Amino acid sequence: KVTPAHDLTDYQIGLRHHLGLLSVIDKDEKMTGDIPSVYQGLSITKAREKIVEDLQKEGLLEKTEDYQHAVPHCSRCQTPVEIIPSQQWFLKMKEMAKIAKKPVEKGEIKFYPPHWKKVYLDWLAHIQDWCLSRQIWWGIKVPLEGTEDVLDTWFSSALWPFAVLGWPEKTPDQDTFYPTNLLSTGVEIMNLWVTRMIFSSLELTGKIPFRQVYFHPTVLTKDGKRMSKSLGTGIDPLEIIQEQGADVLRFSLLWQTTQNRQDIRFGREDLAMAEKFQTKIWNASRFVLQEIEKENQPSVSLQGIREELKIVQETKKLAQEVDQSLKEFNFNEATYQLYHFFWHRFCDQYLEEAKEKIRDGSAKEKAQEIQTLLFVLLTFLKLLHPFMPFLTEEIYQRLPLQEKKPFLMIEEWPVKSKAE
Repeated sequence: KVTPAHDLTDYQIGLRHHLGLLSVIDKDEKMTGDIPSVYQGLSITKAREKIVEDLQKEGLLEKTEDYQHAVPHCSRCQTPVEIIPSQQWFLKMKEMAKIAKKPVEKGEIKFYPPHWKKVYLDWLAHIQDWCLSRQIWWGIKVPLEGTEDVLDTWFSSALWPFAVLGWPEKTPDQDTFYPTNLLSTGVEIMNLWVTRMIFSSLELTGKIPFRQVYFHPTVLTKDGKRMSKSLGTGIDPLEIIQEQGADVLRFSLLWQTTQNRQDIRFGREDLAMAEKFQTKIWNASRFVLQEIEKENQPSVSLQGIREELKIVQETKKLAQEVDQSLKEFNFNEATYQLYHFFWHRFCDQYLEEAKEKIRDGSAKEKAQEIQTLLFVLLTFLKLLHPFMPFLTEEIYQRLPLQEKKPFLMIEEWPVKSKAE
């Protein structure tokens, strides 16, 4: 069978072969149209049963068997949704697609991870007209007389970047904050939302809506299901925060957020690494503070830190690497860099060397060693702060620094931008 009026795949076949639309189901899911009278007004289920009976009577039925039937169901009540043709409002997309392609092709809007750029452009190359109207009880009414239809939710959402800043009026907020810098979203709504924001903004304001788009992974259960509170699947993040802290949860998730993964399969066992790392940071920081306390130094200045020291050079290199990873939204790489520098280079090697220097060195050497320890620790805390904000802030407040800000979050980032 091919039923272009009642199946999306068949509809595409019908378009290619000019089959037309023969509708035999009405809005009440009853049989109608150009069909034998014995089936008129029957429900779909009853009509199927009646057809089988009639075929058996005529001796035309060899056998019946069950098979998988791909009919969509309502997500709330699980009622089958029968597809029928209806008149709708559409937006022609040929010109809109051209508008949406240009800023991405020119690099005015960059995608992260970069491979999503090709997916975006491929979709635009095969774009179809956009059905804007919906027959539901809520929404923004289509601004035309004689219709009760409302606009597709994504049409309204596409206006969001500039509508919240006062558009269509000229406002100070729009002048100051538009275009925005970054959109972070899931890849499953690239075409539903991202594309439509881009061409809507260019068409209505003459500006791109944002300069960067980061497509983050979706957090799934270990067996690949979406985490859902209503369905009772997955882990309640509030429980993890209560039991093990927000920092452990954040670091564990970011550790798995690689550039080549669309999904993260996450379970409680994935928290162990971050929890051990948090403990390691706390214990190492406490050791540094205790050594400073032994030397009776109420506060330490980091002015004039010895740049030629190997550990200072390595710390600055770490800052460059983490800064670059963050610019590229490569969060997994940044967490990996921080973890291995602190655990293996700082704790396993340098702290052991520092203990001897503080124990056996002169007063001047001890003072220089403490200054170096504080420099490395402070730089590390700054770099780690976006990932573990609570732990790093707690340690920062205990550091005996002469040049100290009220909060770590307003300290200078270790890497200066080109503009600076």
